[in-house]
Amino acid sequence: MKERYMFIDFEFTTFDKKEAPKGFFHEVIEVGMVIIEENEIVDTFSSLVVPVFFPQLGEKCIKLTGITQQDVMEGIEFKAMIDELLAQYIREKTTLVTWGDLDMKGLRRNCREHNIKFPFSVMLEDWLDLSKAYQFYYGHKDTPGLWYALDKYGLAETAQSHRALDDAMATFKVMQMMQKDQWVYTREKTKMQTSIADLMGSQMTLLEKLKQQLS
Repeated sequence: MKERYMFIDFEFTTFDKKEAPKGFFHEVIEVGMVIIEENEIVDTFSSLVVPVFFPQLGEKCIKLTGITQQDVMEGIEFKAMIDELLAQYIREKTTLVTWGDLDMKGLRRNCREHNIKFPFSVMLEDWLDLSKAYQFYYGHKDTPGLWYALDKYGLAETAQSHRALDDAMATFKVMQMMQKDQWVYTREKTKMQTSIADLMGSQMTLLEKLKQQLS
């Protein structure tokens, strides 16, 4: 069977704290996905998604993503987006790749609010948080941002940030560069790396709190 990866990214609504509506949570407004088999792009998927709980976009969200109110109003419904992923793209023996864990956390919250089953349960055993793998492999103290990694490889100028398909594609490009540096993905190794990186982060947080209390 061919080696298959699904690189996925979501854009969410966001507000400045003082402007956020009561009960606000980050709603999905865009999905972008790149399917890779044997290191070749075989398919892509991109769509805007209509927010329903907090339909009016904030100024911060529009500036950050470039997505306008009219754009999202012409998007598909959240359930239709999930159905599209389930029907065409989600399979077993596919490695799901994100940069960071916020996309999966945010999607899970959106599914709960819409009373829809979280679609990636079958794939989470093969979920690769590439930011943690990057952090561990190159020996960073903290988890770097995607654009930090792109800049290190000289790829930042050719990429656009805060659009879902562009971010998914950028994550794929970073993984390609890591592979050129002899990084190899294995499920067990990545799980161990993520656990160690999380532990290191927790220990740093405790040390920072102690320093604050003593100062």
